[in-house]
Amino acid sequence: MKFLLLMSCLTVKTVLFAQSFSGKVIDSNTNKGIPFASVFITEVELGTTCDSLGNFEFISNLPNYFTLRISATFYETQSLSATPDINHTIALIPKHLSFDDIIVSSPLGGNARQNAYRIDKLSINELNSIKGSNLSEAISNIAGVQNASQGTGNSKPVIRGMQGVRILTVLNGMRIEGQQWGGDHGMAIGQLGLGSVEVIKGPSSLLYGSDALGGVLFLVDAPYAKINQLEVTASTSFESVDLNSTNSIMLKSNKGPFRFSLGALMSESSDFQAPNGDYLNNSRYSEKGIKFSMGFNKENWVSHLRYTYGQNIYGVPGEEHGEEHEEEHEEEHEESFLVGSQKRGRLLQYQKIDNHLISWENKFFIGKHTLEILAGNTFNHFQEFEDLVDTSALNLKLNNSLVNIKFNYSINPSWKLITGTQAMMQVNVNDPIAEERLIPDFIQLDGGLFSILSYKRKDWNIQSGVRYDLRSLTVKDSSFSSIYQSPNFSFGVVNSKSLRTFRLNISTGFRAPHLTELMSNGEHHGAARYEVGDANLVSERATQMDASMEFHLEHFEFIINPYFNRLQNYISLEKTDQYIGDLPVYTYNRFSNANLYGSDFGVHYHPHFAHWLHLETSYSYIRGEQLNGKSLGQIPQNKLNTFLKANFNMKQKIKLEEIVLQHEYYSIQSHVSDFETTTNDYQLFNIASHFLIDIKTPLKINLGIKNIFNVEYYNHLSRLKNLNVFHPGRSFYVSMTFDIKSNLN
Repeated sequence: MKFLLLMSCLTVKTVLFAQSFSGKVIDSNTNKGIPFASVFITEVELGTTCDSLGNFEFISNLPNYFTLRISATFYETQSLSATPDINHTIALIPKHLSFDDIIVSSPLGGNARQNAYRIDKLSINELNSIKGSNLSEAISNIAGVQNASQGTGNSKPVIRGMQGVRILTVLNGMRIEGQQWGGDHGMAIGQLGLGSVEVIKGPSSLLYGSDALGGVLFLVDAPYAKINQLEVTASTSFESVDLNSTNSIMLKSNKGPFRFSLGALMSESSDFQAPNGDYLNNSRYSEKGIKFSMGFNKENWVSHLRYTYGQNIYGVPGEEHGEEHEEEHEEEHEESFLVGSQKRGRLLQYQKIDNHLISWENKFFIGKHTLEILAGNTFNHFQEFEDLVDTSALNLKLNNSLVNIKFNYSINPSWKLITGTQAMMQVNVNDPIAEERLIPDFIQLDGGLFSILSYKRKDWNIQSGVRYDLRSLTVKDSSFSSIYQSPNFSFGVVNSKSLRTFRLNISTGFRAPHLTELMSNGEHHGAARYEVGDANLVSERATQMDASMEFHLEHFEFIINPYFNRLQNYISLEKTDQYIGDLPVYTYNRFSNANLYGSDFGVHYHPHFAHWLHLETSYSYIRGEQLNGKSLGQIPQNKLNTFLKANFNMKQKIKLEEIVLQHEYYSIQSHVSDFETTTNDYQLFNIASHFLIDIKTPLKINLGIKNIFNVEYYNHLSRLKNLNVFHPGRSFYVSMTFDIKSNLN
């Protein structure tokens, strides 16, 4: 009762002192209001929609200085600083191409064109213009990003040839720490509640510390409901190739100083169907998820409490054990992974992964300066079941606590300084009942200090920074203990004008060896191998030079983004000639140096004579080589990715909004390591259509076909290739989304 009384008093006080901030969004050519433009205050995560004349109003507690983000269809997104005591008239520039957006993965924020290194950002709707089976597959439509998969539900992103422990995943500022040592299980992060994805390609240790050697996948939750609104979104989908059924619901509310969201998801999948009509036995999976967030803001303080839970269960193809495999026949059994029937129930061998993430973010506005404090915890529970018993063969519990402190200091309009510290403690424990020990128990402590300085003058922006990291790793019940440290720097410059943007950036990064690489000595059935580590491995280091040239016209955009990355002490997992039991032995080895280089290209064309048509194409070229001329392993195929989109502006209640045709071409990969084989080229065609039934409760319907021509193909990065199993064949899918909104006034 006391708590409720206190909260009521706070609410009354907040309403009494609420500020009113209003303005108008207009067309820069006609000076007429833009109806239903979106206005968003980034610092407090508040959004509203303009009326039919372009007017908007916020009645809320706002900081003394804040950033407005204004966007509308067929207009260039703008970002500007504002104060609550001044009403603004914002003029948007008409643009048929959307090539600029507000980013949050960089501490400097702002528009993407203002950053010294290129950041690709796509909304979840854009990523799923052709539906992806999972988040990693959807992200692979970004140039320079591919997908290492084992089927339909199990995959991980690959950024410029790097994956796994070299790619850092961040959700709302929190590092997602899980058991990343296996490519046999996925990201364990679904799309529930996500709003957008930002991809930083190349070393990003300056921003995030160790493990961001190859890039960062930055996930951002969708915004809360707009002011004084209640939103309910329910969706259901079905896909034929694996009989996947996914259902989700999300509830959002925004009233006064409080806002919250609550959502749940459930997904079930059977064995997927190969192009020849057979099914890959035990490729089934399931996913459950819950997400909750709550926000509160006062005049100079914003707070967000977030919790995410996810459970993923993956079958492991090719390693099944069970009743159907009689012990007396096991030695004579010739493994056949493809079967004639499709099943959904749980089958040994399988992996069960539970992830909990809780975070508390606070922002304090001190004049034009901002102090940000983020504290959180992730808990990852990994189990692998191999026998018909309740006890898992592998049972690992990874607990990770994190604190980030960052201070944004605006020296003057031209100079901006950001400094901060990050601390992390990671504890891994094996369940003593578990039969196997792939990695031992350990305690890992991380600490980092960084400073970033930005100077902006007219069309130029110079950004530089330094960072120092220290990692202590101690293995329990062992004499092994080691300290890894690394200084890093970054320097970049960007020149942006109306028609073109030029960037040049050089940065360093590091990755301390993962405990798996140091101390593995056991069976990894999920990957069908016996792994042996090397305690003498040292930290990997990367030095990347990255440039980009972007040309922006009203109806045409062209991007070229070459890069060169020198890798030192590169760690590789290589197959030996030895066997322990039935499993081949793999060892972790260190190359002295290696090079990764390539370029991403992009073209976006929107014909003047056909405003309803969009052509988007990208090409990613990459090579990975040791200094002795031998190729690095697990380098993706070069990829040409083309979208042809037709948008329709129908006035009917039942209308076709968009048709999308996608063509993917993967070139032959003949530059392989000593432990790989050549992968042939292949091409895929996909199609999607988006409908809207706008009657009382708006209903969105998406229909599509993936792999239209039922092509048989191997992806070079997939374990399925080693099983001589083709990737999924033709697949039909349908999804329906209900979106209900109501005012809380």
